[in-house]
Amino acid sequence: MDNNMIISKELKDSMINLRLSGVINTLPEQIEYAKSKKLSIEEFLELIFSDEIERRQNRLLNLKMKKAGVDSGLGSYSWDTTTTYDRSLVRKLMTLDFIEKHSSILIFGPTGLGKTYIAKTIAFMVLKGGYSVILTRADKIFQHLKLSVLDGTHDRVLNSYLRTDLLIIDDFAIKDMTREEANDFYEIILERYEKKSNIITSARAPEEWQSLFPDQILGNSALDRLCHSSYQVLMEGESIRKQNKPK
Repeated sequence: MDNNMIISKELKDSMINLRLSGVINTLPEQIEYAKSKKLSIEEFLELIFSDEIERRQNRLLNLKMKKAGVDSGLGSYSWDTTTTYDRSLVRKLMTLDFIEKHSSILIFGPTGLGKTYIAKTIAFMVLKGGYSVILTRADKIFQHLKLSVLDGTHDRVLNSYLRTDLLIIDDFAIKDMTREEANDFYEIILERYEKKSNIITSARAPEEWQSLFPDQILGNSALDRLCHSSYQVLMEGESIRKQNKPK
């Protein structure tokens, strides 16, 4: 159907001025639907405005996902993998109860098992729930904080990681931390403890993280707070990436 035959220029201009331009593309179909269902004026307006609200919410969610570093192409989570892990626990975590309790999640196991995928799926649901999220690799967060010292923005950058409702640190504990990295990690965990939630993914089990800190007392203090306030998801099996490589 030709939109120009249905919508006058004056109506188009009015919708554009009211920032309702998204309605223009679907309005002809909505008018036909309203006629076929014999909707009242009130019901028709409710239909139009409900569609526009949903459109704006989806646009806002996409912007939040881009800002958080979460893939925009995430669909429904697939449970059909050969990876072994506590699926009932992960289903529980996807209800966002952990966010409301300011708890954290530690996801660990060999590489290629989908740890980041679970973290991103939970992040997507957290964003849909109206919370803020930052997702970053451990090396990138440490590099960001290191560079912020040089340009005098360290406190501001650190606060951005402290404020977000959910901080996801991906690929943590790959290598030994420098003293500066350990101090920053300690500060983040200490300040977010029982106030905000974290998700940390790692190829190493949490009991191996202690040895990566140059200061064992500082490491123990950070990890004690983190581990005792976290759900732990151990993932085991053959690498999904290895299974899916071209034959």
